[in-house]
Amino acid sequence: MRNKSIELRVGLVVILAGAILILGLIWVKGIRFDQTRYKYSVVFPNVGSLEVGDPVSVSGVPKGKVEKIKLYQGDVLVTFNLTNDVVLKKDAKFTIMNIGLMGERFLAIQTGRSDTLLDLSQPIRGFYDMGIPEVMGKMDEMITQIRRLAEHLEAVVGTQSSQDALIQTIKNLKNITQKIITFLDRNEEKFDQTLEDLSYTSAELKKMVKENKSKLERTVDNFSSASEKLDNITTTLDSVSISLKKLSSKIESGEGTLGQLLNDTTLYEQIKKTTQDVDSLILDIKKHPKKYLKISIF
Repeated sequence: MRNKSIELRVGLVVILAGAILILGLIWVKGIRFDQTRYKYSVVFPNVGSLEVGDPVSVSGVPKGKVEKIKLYQGDVLVTFNLTNDVVLKKDAKFTIMNIGLMGERFLAIQTGRSDTLLDLSQPIRGFYDMGIPEVMGKMDEMITQIRRLAEHLEAVVGTQSSQDALIQTIKNLKNITQKIITFLDRNEEKFDQTLEDLSYTSAELKKMVKENKSKLERTVDNFSSASEKLDNITTTLDSVSISLKKLSSKIESGEGTLGQLLNDTTLYEQIKKTTQDVDSLILDIKKHPKKYLKISIF
């Protein structure tokens, strides 16, 4: 009887310890049975060390878990769940970020502020934030490049001729700098006078413009009016030019009386023949005046 009592007590202790363990795991994992969840998928160019079961936080608040990770058209498709109180907007942002020094990852979400809800049937592209391991890898590559650059500089500047040329260049720069300083010191008064003259000229010009503002405005108006008249004259000349071109074209094609006179050779021949006949008649009258003039005396 006593053995059974001991076994019963041991069993109760084991059951109680198991219950405490289960409740502790539920508390640590943040599992709540009173919340419903929905799933969504996002495409990332890289996921680093992200694994199934890693946390999903919304503005720093844990709201889900990563459920599935698979390759998708050259990228990585990550499927995760979220509690129903998380409302994703069209401008929501998804980023895989680093948690600690060991490269642990989690999915960070910013729900967005758009008035349009996110279409949960279509995955969108997310961002991958490099963690400390990736940065250290980049640092190693950068150090290698810096070492190569240092070796190249040493090869270029390490020779005696290169060092002498560099020293001479520095001396030349010092000499040029000293000459510029000396020049400025010698001409300081001239520079000051020049600045004063410019200031005075600017003030006088401003005063002149202010005093003759009305005249300048009238001059501008006159220029504007003259420009308009010149435009009208140009338009008129263009019209006259077009009319002359049309008239010349008609004359060349033989249209109108003037065109026919200029292009009809028959009229020219007739006029020429008539002139010749008149000349012959005049010559004949001179030779035989009695033939054409009859004088009778009463």
